[in-house]
Amino acid sequence: MRGSLGTTMLVVLLTACSSGSNEADYNTVHVDPAQARAQATIDRAAAAQGTRTVAGAGLPVATATTTAAQDRKLPVAFQGYWGRTPGDCALANVDAGGRLAIDADQLRFFERRASVDTLRELSPTAVAATLAYKGDGERWKHDATLTLEQGGTRLLLVEQGDAARAGQTMRYQRC
Repeated sequence: MRGSLGTTMLVVLLTACSSGSNEADYNTVHVDPAQARAQATIDRAAAAQGTRTVAGAGLPVATATTTAAQDRKLPVAFQGYWGRTPGDCALANVDAGGRLAIDADQLRFFERRASVDTLRELSPTAVAATLAYKGDGERWKHDATLTLEQGGTRLLLVEQGDAARAGQTMRYQRC
């Protein structure tokens, strides 16, 4: 009896699933027309530009171009921490007035910062820059030359002065 009840239930279930009018079509996917157009645009961009130039978000992207920010990026050889004295390199020394941190687009001194406005490479070890300073509630610009010496272990910073501020020459050692 138990076997015939199970077989009967199975036959009923299979009959219900195989009725012709209620069959599901699993091969058809309904997509919103706007999404279909967006996907078509992405597919065309990938076909034209290659799949490497299509962003992870699925949007076509153009070939990378040089931006103004990239033109102002200091070479990696200049980046890092520098100190005028060995004591300036001790990170625990919070009063290190001679410490200089150089990032890709700015110089951070003890009491002022300078953003790179323009940059021109003079050689693999020297760059000329216009630096936009701010500190002590003031803002000013100076032209400067940064030169690596002694195999990149020393930095010479020569800042041109103007009528309002005198220029200065500073030597740093890599921390």
